[in-house]
Amino acid sequence: MTLHLDHITLTYPDGPTEVTAVDDVSLTLHPGQFTALVGESGSGKSSLLAVAAGLQEPTSGQVRVDGPRGLIFQQANLLGALTAREQLLVTDHIRGRKPRRDRADELLERVGLAGSGHRRMNQLSGGQRQRVNIARALMGSPAVLLADEPTSALDTRLAREVVDLLADITRETQAVTLLVTHDRSLLDSCDRVVEMRDGRVREVRAVS
Repeated sequence: MTLHLDHITLTYPDGPTEVTAVDDVSLTLHPGQFTALVGESGSGKSSLLAVAAGLQEPTSGQVRVDGPRGLIFQQANLLGALTAREQLLVTDHIRGRKPRRDRADELLERVGLAGSGHRRMNQLSGGQRQRVNIARALMGSPAVLLADEPTSALDTRLAREVVDLLADITRETQAVTLLVTHDRSLLDSCDRVVEMRDGRVREVRAVS
């Protein structure tokens, strides 16, 4: 299972002209590889992730992926009225599946929240809520994990814990994982670093 981005270009109209957010980007990501996509604000990294996630159609180029994608957003977008377990089970409801309570509890344990399935969001810290967000993304057993600035609202210690967790999950499940981040202090947990600037990418560090 790999994720291929083939000559992706994404443009937006801006009055009589166009803005190029992604400029002819080709990138191949492999199973078990934790890749960071870094760049300044406005460099195009979140636009590229949106295309990879299937949330945005590219102007030209093709995304090739064979398998489910799990999305982890900057804001957890969790429902305050639901417990941690119910946050996960609602994904089964959306897919028309029978609720898999054992699966939900297994994933909560995996992200360090064993015994917290009954707690509501106002009873959890920011780092714990982001862990629920990650567990929710894993409910569909995704082959590809796409995370858009998941640590931006966290302090340094919690950010490190979340990135280390994503690294462990990537290697354990052999997922293809792409992390969009501006925090270069977290890159030592990644196998590969790709930098984006003015809509283009360059390799900074490749897995050996």
